[in-house]
Amino acid sequence: MSNLFRVSMKSIISYLFFLCTAGCFQCLRSIDRRYCRHNFLLHSSKTSDEATSCNELENLDRNVTILSRGPNYIVALKPPSVVCHHSGYTGSRSKQKRGEIPEIPMLQRVRDAIHDINCKTRHQVSSSEDQALPELELQHVKKVNLVHRLDRGASGALLLTYADSVKADSNVTAQLIEAMASNESVKTYIALVRGEGILRGEDLKQKGWFEVTRAIKGVKGKEKAATTMFNFVAGQPEFVDKNGVLYPRVSLVLARPRQGRWHQIRKHLNGLSHPILGDSTHGNSKTNREWKEQRNMPGERLCLHMAKMKLRPCAAVPEGIDVSCPMLEDMIDMLKVYAPNVLEDARPTLAEEGILIESEYNEYEIGEYTIPDSRLPKKNIKI
Repeated sequence: MSNLFRVSMKSIISYLFFLCTAGCFQCLRSIDRRYCRHNFLLHSSKTSDEATSCNELENLDRNVTILSRGPNYIVALKPPSVVCHHSGYTGSRSKQKRGEIPEIPMLQRVRDAIHDINCKTRHQVSSSEDQALPELELQHVKKVNLVHRLDRGASGALLLTYADSVKADSNVTAQLIEAMASNESVKTYIALVRGEGILRGEDLKQKGWFEVTRAIKGVKGKEKAATTMFNFVAGQPEFVDKNGVLYPRVSLVLARPRQGRWHQIRKHLNGLSHPILGDSTHGNSKTNREWKEQRNMPGERLCLHMAKMKLRPCAAVPEGIDVSCPMLEDMIDMLKVYAPNVLEDARPTLAEEGILIESEYNEYEIGEYTIPDSRLPKKNIKI
């Protein structure tokens, strides 16, 4: 009886070991190793979130690129996957999970970056003049405010104001908001969209700039008039080359919204059956999944980039604002690899519109933002 019991226990243990081993190999075959839960349980003495956070913190790029600035305004380059400010409408992750890298919005990043640049400049001046700066002067941080917003997944030129006091800052901000809403001001975006630029048999690429007017519901459900100018610059149909490589249908589109309605460009392009790549709200989920899984599009990327901003003069900025923001590498690489002809065909029009495709970032001021100690992930505790 005891021998039979031992044999049964050995069989059960062997079977369980087989299941665990088979499961682990299956996991490694089906998904990337870093997501293998079996491997995590067997070989990690720390939580994966904490270990990842430590590595990410060490390699975190805290640089903020300042495209242009005057005495009371700043135009910063907003990267994708970063919110402009914490709010319920942006889907901000202001509440930090255990081991998670804190999300620092652009408002704070720009404030810190300007303070960092100013401190470095003052240190250089004081060093050259053999004078020490008062500690209070180094600690002074200017008030920064947003003039407009870009979606979390979008990128490009972001306009902010800054001043020594809230009252002065709000006055400049109000003037620039009014200037940006003016028909005399022009905001030009680049969008990568699904589709070759053909709508119900009509080639949109042959139309040049054309107008789309369609009312849009805001976040509160109220419809408001909205007009966007579009230029389908270049596009390609889906095709297979002589080596058997499949190229997707994709177009490069320029957009100029007359108003700043909620998701205006995204909704109008979806209405033209050319949704923006990466648009999880108004786009095509199957297309987005293909670009993420097969073509390395970042998970939170919305292929919408504010490329040029030209604002009329106002009392706060008598010279007006005219600044371009070069396309970011991720969108350029997507075009170079999967639509090289689209990129080359678009170059003349983009140059004519004053839009930068590539630029040397050493032309711009660079500052660093900080992560408050209270927001840093707790140190790993060995189990």
